[in-house]
Amino acid sequence: MKINELQPRSNFDEVKVRVLSKQGPREVSFRDGRTATVWDLEVIDDTGTARFTLWKDVEAEKCQVGEVISITNGWCKDEWNNQTQISLGKNGQLAPAADDPSIPTNPP
Repeated sequence: MKINELQPRSNFDEVKVRVLSKQGPREVSFRDGRTATVWDLEVIDDTGTARFTLWKDVEAEKCQVGEVISITNGWCKDEWNNQTQISLGKNGQLAPAADDPSIPTNPP
């Protein structure tokens, strides 16, 4: 699946993307007093860019700027600032993928 095919508030099987940037960690506080660590990545494929949010340090460690990753069983959130947002959701998995020259290294 490609970034431009992802539908808000729905699952997707797999998307392969390149990590353009990685920001974080930042701490998020919930109303019930809990906190979580969040990382924000900008990712790209040949159809566009998306914001990829990671809630676990161990997952963020798998993502290096410039590398291609595969996100399976992910979740597409509503767009924010005209950008698609994706996450692993409850059952998603993240893995390094072989480099793919068809995936751009810079935004259009």
